[in-house]
Amino acid sequence: MPKNEALTSPWIYFAGPLFTAGEMIFNQKLADGLRSHGYKIYLPQEECAGTKDPKQLYEICMQGLKEASMVLIMLDGTDADSGSCFEMGYGLGIGLPIVGVRTDFRGSGEHLGVNLMLTNSCTHLILTQMSPTPDHPPNDVPNFSPRLPVVTILEVGTDPLPTLLDIFATFPAAQSAR
Repeated sequence: MPKNEALTSPWIYFAGPLFTAGEMIFNQKLADGLRSHGYKIYLPQEECAGTKDPKQLYEICMQGLKEASMVLIMLDGTDADSGSCFEMGYGLGIGLPIVGVRTDFRGSGEHLGVNLMLTNSCTHLILTQMSPTPDHPPNDVPNFSPRLPVVTILEVGTDPLPTLLDIFATFPAAQSAR
């Protein structure tokens, strides 16, 4: 049972780093924004608050994943958070759609500035870039992936919430988490 007893599955599992005050504040703000539009969000930093036992932390997160309808993952940093990447891979392995968000405009990987295993695992990918690639306007980024994720480009400093709301409106998995 989630700490928030009013939270019923299915929900959107929010995978993201939660090791700095900035990360936790951003995660909370985005989760609260999604909730204000009716989405049920399983946020590990809330569900695991006060828990110190590593095995219990793992079990809480796994429960959240197993009862999720989809995964929302933050892909910021020079290398995306390893725990979040595990959660993304587990979600993909059980057939959940994955929406990746990268607000970090520094490229750090070989495919669209992200590790190609991560981009290819996303159903939809939101990327922040300084400017669109010269040959491709925003929202028309070439895909070099067998899975062909849909890619949306945001300008630096753009709040990803409105874009997520637009995307979630088209995802049956997100609609089931309302």
